[in-house]
Parts: sequence; C-alpha cells; structure tokens
Amino acid sequence: MLEANNVTVKFGGLVAVDHVSLKVKEHTIHSIIGPNGAGKSTFFNAVSGIHALDEGVIKLQGKEIQGLPPDKIARNAVGRTFQNIKLFKSLSVLENVLCGSHMNAKSNLLQDIFHTKAEKNEEERLIEKAVELLKSVELGGVLHNPAGSLPYGDQRKLEIARALISNPKLLLLDEPAAGMNPIETDGLKNFILGLKEKGYTILLIEHHVRMVMSLADMITVLDHGKKIAEGGKDEIQNNELVIEAYLGKAYRSKK
Repeated sequence: MLEANNVTVKFGGLVAVDHVSLKVKEHTIHSIIGPNGAGKSTFFNAVSGIHALDEGVIKLQGKEIQGLPPDKIARNAVGRTFQNIKLFKSLSVLENVLCGSHMNAKSNLLQDIFHTKAEKNEEERLIEKAVELLKSVELGGVLHNPAGSLPYGDQRKLEIARALISNPKLLLLDEPAAGMNPIETDGLKNFILGLKEKGYTILLIEHHVRMVMSLADMITVLDHGKKIAEGGKDEIQNNELVIEAYLGKAYRSKK
C-alpha cells in the first residue's frame, strides 16, 4: 500500500527524519512509536505532502507521490488526522465532516453551478454518509452542535469521521487517543479495529503503548529521526534499543 524509501526531511541543519524506510501492507495497522521529537509527525507530514523531502521516495500503491501538493495526495486516497486538532470550531459537527467530503464528490462544476438533480443526489448521499460516520463515533446526537463546544475527546472522534468521509485507502492517525479518558480510549481502540475489518489500511502514531501493542500488526520505532527497530509487538517489547530509548525498563516489568 505505502512504501517509503530513505525518506529524509531537514529543517536547516536539523535532520528531522533521517533516511527512514518502511512498508505498510494493505489492510493492516502499522504503528510508528518513539519519544517526543523522534520525527513521527514530520514523517506523516512528508507522506501527506505538507513537508517536502530532501531525499527519498514515497510510493502509494506503486505510484510516487512525493512532491505532490497535499490536496492531490488526499485525492489519491490518503486521509489523516493531526496531533493538534484542526476543526472549524464555529461550524456544526455535521458541517465539519461535510468539509472533508469534497475529495470524494462525484458531481462536476456545471452540476454545481446549475444545481442539477445529480448534484442534489450527491449532496444527499454525502449527508447520509456523514451522519452514519458520526453515529459510528457516537456523535449522532450532536450533529448540529458547534464543533468547538464538544469535549476534547469528542473533537478527536469528529476529526476521524471527517478523514473517513473521503473514503481513504490509507488513513493516517496522529495520536488519536490524546486527551481521552481510559473508557474513551478503549472505545477508540475497538473502533480502529473495526476500520481494519472494513478494509482500511491504517498508519498510526500513538503514545498509549498498550493500545499500540493491542492494535498494531507491525511497529516501527523512531528515535532522533532514525529508525531503530521494526517488527511485531513481541519483538519490539523485548528490543533493548527500544526499551532504552522509549519504553523504559519499568514497562518490561509490567508486561
């Protein structure tokens, strides 16, 4: 699904992502973990076209996407959420999700201008889908509430719903459980597993280590911009470099 080869991103003299390579297999959950400043979100920004690559190649379904602007990458079926929530706070919950729907709209410009039946049917289809998505993240009862009025955890759910309405083949989730309580986190975990069962491919950044270990088919570990380990959860949990750089010795004793 996604293949990154020797991806390097620099900011002046700082190498934020240093020759990172990884492959995300279709219909799997692949997690990237590591300490703050490891380069995780910068790697996401490189995949989604926000940051240009200094070196390397990124392929989505065999086609190179590095150098494309973010909107074209989104149209290539990449959806994402952000570490810092990016919602239109004054718009309603439903309107926020519909803002993400233009990437998947099937009507053309002339239909939009003349408000044809096809355009109306498309609008009705998107609204119906948006409502279904919001119900799936337990926001069906607040469709017309301002997005800014939602609790932090619900704003996270709303951002995921907005990313999903464009039918992405690859979904990038950047710390989706941030700000959630344990019950909300457990519900989110089950929701993400459900997305995998529906055929989504997910690339996940998350600091909730136990959540990662229960979700991920493959885990890549970054530290200071470099990949220091990759493998399944058992391999990662017992990797001395990972324990030293991120998990800590206390984690091993609590497993």
